[in-house]
This record gives sequence, C-alpha cells and structure tokens, in this order.
Amino acid sequence: MIIEEFNFSDKKIPIEKRDELSSSYKINSYIAKLKFMEEKKIPQREIKDVLSHFFHSNKFISRKTKNSISKIIYSQKDRILILITHLGKDIILNRDRLSRDYGWFFFIETSKKKEKEPTKKKVKKREDRKEEKTISTEEFHFEDMIIPLKEKENMRPLYRTKEYNQYLKLIKTEQISQLDILALLKDLFFKDELIPIEEKKGVRKIIYYQEEKVIVVKSLIGDELYENLERLVKKYGWYFYITGVPVGKSELCIAIDKIEKKFDEDYFSNVSLVEESNKSKDIRITIYPIVMKPNHNCHILGLGRLNILLDCGLSEKDEENEVEGDLRHIEDYLQSLPHYIREEEKLRKEIDKDNSDEKILEEIPKNPKIDAIFISHSHYDHISGLKELIKLYPDIPIFSSRITLDLYLLRDSNFLKQKKNEEIEEEEYQNIVKNVIYVENGTRIEFKEKSCFISFFHAGHMPGALMLLAKINNFKFLYTGDYTYIDITPFAGTRRFLEQISRPIDYLLIDGTAAREDFGNISDQFHSLILFLEQKAEYGDNSLIGADPSSLAISFMLTFWRYFRKLQLRRGFKKRPNIYVDMMVRKNIQVINHRYEYIYGPISRLIRDKANPFNSIKFRWFDYTNLNFLRKKNNIIISHPPDLSYGLIRNIINIVGRNPHNFIFLAGSIHDPPGLDLIEGAEEIEFSETWKMPFRAFLLNTFAPHIKIKLHADKNQLREMIKTLEPKEVCFFHQSAKKLTEVVEYVKELGVEKVSLPRKRKLLILN
Repeated sequence: MIIEEFNFSDKKIPIEKRDELSSSYKINSYIAKLKFMEEKKIPQREIKDVLSHFFHSNKFISRKTKNSISKIIYSQKDRILILITHLGKDIILNRDRLSRDYGWFFFIETSKKKEKEPTKKKVKKREDRKEEKTISTEEFHFEDMIIPLKEKENMRPLYRTKEYNQYLKLIKTEQISQLDILALLKDLFFKDELIPIEEKKGVRKIIYYQEEKVIVVKSLIGDELYENLERLVKKYGWYFYITGVPVGKSELCIAIDKIEKKFDEDYFSNVSLVEESNKSKDIRITIYPIVMKPNHNCHILGLGRLNILLDCGLSEKDEENEVEGDLRHIEDYLQSLPHYIREEEKLRKEIDKDNSDEKILEEIPKNPKIDAIFISHSHYDHISGLKELIKLYPDIPIFSSRITLDLYLLRDSNFLKQKKNEEIEEEEYQNIVKNVIYVENGTRIEFKEKSCFISFFHAGHMPGALMLLAKINNFKFLYTGDYTYIDITPFAGTRRFLEQISRPIDYLLIDGTAAREDFGNISDQFHSLILFLEQKAEYGDNSLIGADPSSLAISFMLTFWRYFRKLQLRRGFKKRPNIYVDMMVRKNIQVINHRYEYIYGPISRLIRDKANPFNSIKFRWFDYTNLNFLRKKNNIIISHPPDLSYGLIRNIINIVGRNPHNFIFLAGSIHDPPGLDLIEGAEEIEFSETWKMPFRAFLLNTFAPHIKIKLHADKNQLREMIKTLEPKEVCFFHQSAKKLTEVVEYVKELGVEKVSLPRKRKLLILN
C-alpha cells in the first residue's frame, strides 16, 4: 500500500511500506550486510531522514541515478530499502557506505516495462569493424631522443572514451582547426613552457588518427599533460589520449624458456609404484613430516616405493653453531624407512611379532630414495632448500608451475644482478630449470598402474600456486599447500576449481596458518581500505602499503587502479593518485604479464584483450636512484617487505612515516621488527644502532585491527573447503599443534570422522 510520496526534482516518487519482504530480496549480500550492521551496532535511521539525506545531501550517488528512481519500497523490520530504477550501479558499488551511513540495505530493482507485441524487423547486415592498420611511420627528434611516430586508421574502441566524445564535441562546436601533426609536435616539445621538460623526455611513442582527431601519447609520466588537456585541445584541435609505457615481457622468463628440460609429463608413465616382489600389489600410502616450523614446511609423501617431497622449505646448516640443517632428516628417513614401516605396521594392525616380518619385508621398498619434488608455490618457507637438494640429487624431477619457477628464480638467483640478461648464468639454477616438469591446473601425471596418478589444481594464495592430489587405486590424498578459497582481486581463489576434484577425499593435508582467525568478507576489507585511500587522495596525502611483491602487492595495485579509474570516469574524480611500485614488484608484474595465459582470474583476459592495466600512465615504478616522487603529494606507494625490515622500503618509510597526515598499512602477516614494533604501539623506528626515526604517520593496523587482508585462508574458508571436499580425515600443517586444538574441535563439528595433528618426523601409514 502506498502511504505517501517523496518530492524530488519536480517529481513525486511513490513510497510503499511493507511489514515484511519476500525471500527473493534477502540475497547473500543482504545477509552479510545485516550481520555487519548488527555486529557494529549501526543504528537504523528513520525512513524520512534516510530519504531526505539520500536525495538532497548525498554526494557520492549521482543526480542522474536519483532522478531515475521511479518508486521506493521499504520494510522497517527487514531493514531493506528497495529503489525501483533502470540505473543504480553507483548505489550497488556504494552499498557498504550506505549501510554504514543509514543502517539500511539498499536493493536495486529494475522497473518493469510493458511487453510489446513482437514485430517483424528488417535485419540489417552489420558490417564488421574495420581492422586497425598503420598508414605511415617516421621519427620525431627531441634533444637526444628519437620518438617513434605512427599514423594509423580505424581507431580501436579503447580510445573512444566519454572524455574523448566531450572534447570532440568541443572541437566541432567551437570549430577549432586541426593543426598539422608535425607542426603540433614541434610547438608542443620546443615552445610550450607549461609542460615540464621531464614529461617531454618521458614520451616513448606517439600514435595518431587523423580522421578521429586523436593523438595517443605513450609516456612514463603525464601529470601536467593531463592537467593542460583542455588547453591543448583548444590550441591544436586534437584530443590527447595519455597512456603509459607497456610494462613488457620478462627477460627472466625468456631466459628460462631457452633451457632444455630433462623430463616431460610422460616420464612417470612407465614407473611402477610397487616392487616386483610385492605379490599382493598393494600400494602403501604414507606421510612423513620433515619440518613444520612457521617459516619452513616439508613432508615426504610415500606412494608405494616412490617418495615425493611435498615442498622443500628446509633450513640450511648453521655453520656458527655447527648444527646440521633439515636436509639430514631426509637422509635419516631414507635409511630408517624399513624400521619406520615395521613399527607403524605393528602399531596400527597389532600384528604378532612371530608372524609379521615376512609380510612387512615384502612390502618395504628396496633402496628408497627421493623420486620427485613438488613445489606448491614460490614463497621462501616452501622452497628454501631446493638449491641444496638439487646439489644432493642432481637428477630428481621437480613438479612446478611455470610462474612458481619464474618467481623463485626472480627472488633467489642473481639473474637481476647479471650484466647480461640473455641467459641464466648460475649453474645450480640452470640445473633446477632442467629438472622441472611443468604442471598447471588440471595436469595429470600417470604411473604404470592405470588406476594411480597425481594431478594438480589451482590453489589461489598467489600466482602459480597449486595443490597436489594423489589417487592411488580408490584412495585419494590431497595436499593443499597454502591456499585461499575466495578470489582476491584479480586472482582467482580455489573454490571454482574444486569441482574438478572427485569426492570424498580420504586424507586432506591442509594449511592451518590462519585457521583460527575470522577475516570477514574480503570485499568489505578491501573496500574499507580503499575508503581510507580515497580520503587521503582528497587531501593530497601519501599512502604506503607494505606487501609481498609476488602476490598481495600486485592485487593491491590492480584493485586500487580499477577503483580510482572508475571514480574518475564515472564521477569526474579529479584527484586520482599515482600508484608507485618498487622494481621488485615491477619484475614480478612482468612475469605475470609474460605468463598471463597461466593466470586464473580477470587479469589474464585484460592482458589478452590488450586492455592491460599494467600499461596505465597512473602506474609507475621506482628504484634507489629515483625517489623524488616522495617529496610530492597524492601517491599510493606499494613496496616490500610488509614488515619494513630491509631494502628500499626503509628509505620510503623514513620519509612517509614522519608526516602525521600520511597513511600506512602493513598487509599480510607481520612477524619481525620494525613492522611488529609499530603494530604493538612503538612511536619510533629503529633500523640500526645509528639509524632511528620518529613515527607519526596514521597506521591503519592499530587504528582498525579488524581489517585483515592475508594470503592464508581463515576459519570461514576452511569451512567451505571441508564442505566441498567431504574429507574422511583432516590433518593440518603450517601451524603449531597448540594453536590448532580449537580448530580440531571445530572441524569435527563439521562432520569430519577423524581430525589429527601431524607429529614431526613420525611416519604415518594412511591406508
């Protein structure tokens, strides 16, 4: 029943009150927002106050959207406000903000149009869009620079922006004559004093379209060019599309691809999992944790007579204290395997000593060795011992994704320090590359036994990360490595790939790093962070994000870029910040750019379709020689490591951290000083005995500790993994047993028959 009307912009909007709304309006996002409003105790404002403020005072919802609203329905009990409109995208994008401001969930429903009787229409043949092609090429000389100049026709749709249409209309309306291209460039580069010399020297390429009146300037920097855009349009009769320099392919990837491999996917197809003497042909499956420290992870998976190392995060030998590293435990395992199997068989099957030896000896592998290494991803705590392992076992196959191998060499080898970047110079890393068998999501490695194989599935967590599934006859074992169930923009989580895995899983070895924590809705976490960044951009302050260079740093860069670009295009946001990343982040981005077809998520499509956000003029990189931007305002700086402990980020924090108006967020898990000191309330950073600085910047970690953006799955993601995989037994790694006691009980409540905690260097027979 319509109870009243609301007046706005010379029209009357009917308002209907309902006691309760149907379940069709109570979608997942509504349930999440309702829970959020209740937890945060956000008051529900009176409907009249909500509408009055929304229509007359709210500035982040466009007037066009407000004018499009034809009817309003609401339920006080459900806290739902339904706006009938054919627009409303900006309302959906700002749902979090609206819920915080008003204590209501805003639901958008399109207005129903009367169905028209179908009429026969003449189908016009749609002409295919003409392919863009180059008409001429030449060079433009400026000082000691040679700038390639191309004329093209049939301009691509990418450049037909809303801004382009506005300026094209301006050119036509004011009848601005179009200056000859060479005369324009000579005037711009040699006479125009409002464009700084630094920006002119940053230009790397120019493309122009005579008919469309568009000049595409590809440059390293273009701040003043954009500020002077209207003046340049009126002066020359051309629209300037200012874009960045392509981030390019990875020299490291090219060098890796030159190295010939020893093994391929078929290497194990003629390898049997059982000894010829094994009359029963039973295949024993075992797991043996080598090391389970917070910063080191390694297990040995036994599949009959084969031993596969699940990651090799091993500590090296401590020369100072003459203590051997974790590698010795692998040798101990191989030498003691017959003993381990005897003891475990007797314990679990209660075999009589007098009659058991013959059967047990029959099943013990002869001359056990490590037959393969699986690298789940490139983080140090999963790959630190690989170089030493290859020295000990020079002919061992390595299962790894392409991106994991790339990112490992990028961080651990001296490739970036080489004088020439045409090949991998270090012999030990050449040997690692030679031994790799590339595996990706869906890859299947088969053995001689037709009912036995191992396969690999996307794990989320970071680019290149994989899970390993071993199916031995009817037994299924899954090692998740580090995983994220949900998507972390723009990379996909593992949830959409779990349907490829047959269920139930007999034994699930799963990452328990953050299994006790509740991160909440990841979209809400990102949005909360962005709101702080938007506020800082409004005032021209600088923001610093400390993050892992191969994962979160790239996610942040792309998320921030997309948000502020939409803000600029849709609402005319004038203070869009520049996004700076350090050279290590840039090198990681080049790997992603080079291997984009192996990335799961929307970024791969953008790169493929030549709408690459990495090429944006707003995306820039820096090194020790170029830190002048720190003296300027309105920048988002993304650097590593997240704990601020070494490298270039110390120089950055030394400048950014002194200003109380600047903003800092340390992403991921922080375990070391000075980042840990700051989170615990320190007012000073001590880099060394002689280098200390006062810290005055706004640290989000202490102001809003509930905002957690991490790469490890939390309790909620663990629950979804358990529900989907239906495991009979769950065992954790990557966390101490003491910290997982509550999680064990939680997983049991989810219906898992058996939940266990691994025992270091204790063999467990799984089947």
